[in-house]
Amino acid sequence: MSTYGIDLGTTYSCIARLDANGNPEVIRNNEDDSNMVASVVFFENENNVVVGQAAKENIETDGERVVQFVKREIGKPDNRVYEFDGKTYTPVEISALILTRLKNLVESQGGTIETVVITVPAYFGLEERSATKQAGELAGLNVLSLINEPTAAALSYCAREFQEDRTILVYDLGGGTFDVTIIQMTMSQNETGNDVQKINVLATDGDDRLGGKDWDDKLYDHILRACCDENGLTAQEIEAETRQDIRSKVEEAKRKLSKKQSTKVRIDVGGSRTEVSLKRADFENMTSDLVAKTMNFVDNALDKVHGVNIDTVLLVGGSTYMPMIKDAVEKKFPGKVQQHDPDQAVAKGAAIYASMLVVEENSVGKDISPVDSNGEPSTDRAEQLTAKFDVEDQTPRSFGPGVVDTKGSKHKYVLENFIKIGEKMPAVFSKTYYPLEDNQERVRLRAFENRSTEDTIIPCVDEDGNPQATDPANDVKLLGELIVNLPPQTSRNTPIKVTFKVDASGVHVEAVNTSTNEVFETFLRTGSDIDVEKSAVHQLRISAD
Repeated sequence: MSTYGIDLGTTYSCIARLDANGNPEVIRNNEDDSNMVASVVFFENENNVVVGQAAKENIETDGERVVQFVKREIGKPDNRVYEFDGKTYTPVEISALILTRLKNLVESQGGTIETVVITVPAYFGLEERSATKQAGELAGLNVLSLINEPTAAALSYCAREFQEDRTILVYDLGGGTFDVTIIQMTMSQNETGNDVQKINVLATDGDDRLGGKDWDDKLYDHILRACCDENGLTAQEIEAETRQDIRSKVEEAKRKLSKKQSTKVRIDVGGSRTEVSLKRADFENMTSDLVAKTMNFVDNALDKVHGVNIDTVLLVGGSTYMPMIKDAVEKKFPGKVQQHDPDQAVAKGAAIYASMLVVEENSVGKDISPVDSNGEPSTDRAEQLTAKFDVEDQTPRSFGPGVVDTKGSKHKYVLENFIKIGEKMPAVFSKTYYPLEDNQERVRLRAFENRSTEDTIIPCVDEDGNPQATDPANDVKLLGELIVNLPPQTSRNTPIKVTFKVDASGVHVEAVNTSTNEVFETFLRTGSDIDVEKSAVHQLRISAD
């Protein structure tokens, strides 16, 4: 099987496929004796870049040449870059190096990768999703699609636990991101009369900057303060090598506290050995605010579904091994919490989804069912899964164009939300607009993303491209623009039909001049290359005269 699912994680990444029997399996990382690859890159010199556990081991001795937690930076507007040996690397390029390591892992074992599905946090917006897909393409991968991490985990669970209708809450705490997603699994029959499990996302919430790293940071600060107190030093007086030593031992200490009530960490401070005793109870106390924060997101998601009864809670992500997490979730959902393959479920679900998509692509116009042409059970597991599942996810943000409202004495530039956060994907919406002026040579159709559910809000730029104040809670972003060329002597009453289509991979924008049937379209990635022209006449208006 040449189709794979990839869990591109903040701290660890994982790649999976369907085995000869059609069951999802993770590709073993024999070099590190692990099922995962550390999402860490070490730039040893201009000729050698190391990815994985070997890179992580250099944090202590050469930390300034190590990049970690890049998932928290990918697609973010600050455009952070890293520089080593006179060459700069973007978060997309760093992520591509991690994906390349996963690709090489498969190839070193005699496999080949033709297509992949990469997972993303449910709360990722378009820029983060597009950047993730770009990283895959830069690594030489054919990225068939993206899938939300909690949805992938639920797909893995449902493939293993075929059962009656139920509502599942996925609590996904990874190394750097947190998602809570409520999924409804229902049994139905498709057009051919076969049973199908429909996975329908009802609500999602979370924070793409909250994860196990935040627990690590709290433990790091605690150990650092203990070293300072023991040696009569200030934090500024602790040497960089000592700080790196503390950082390298934090993760192992956290793992030990998940199994034992106490552990010890030994740190060399200025030639003197300092022993720091750690108790699980103290660790849980110092991080209780983080646990509470995740549970607030759980409550927010529950509010969105108005008291729907939760039948099962899935704990996903390596950080859910911490007893404090299971205890908090179990307290809220007694007797309903399950933990299956928390490190691998997301990659396995992505592998299932990738195989389903490939079968669907190869089966256009065909009847796919779990039986073969002789009426016997199909031996193709991918076809069985395609016939068995129907996956419906939700839009992570609201999307729409910036247009001019000409009502009243003063024109107003507004964002009309075509597709709102929480709608089923793929989501499609169309509306007809008109050129602002007669004889307009072209239209600059700007597309925006935001967190608002209002029909109309203020975009982050005006019709001239100048920044304007918006409600920070709406998190409005200019994603890109589509240039629509108009023929000479075009009337301002010429209808221009604008269509937005949103799926897990991004936003497709189309504009059709209905008087000529000329079509203009683009698949939006990011807004970084937008050429903002100071001309209000290159806009669309909401209504005709």
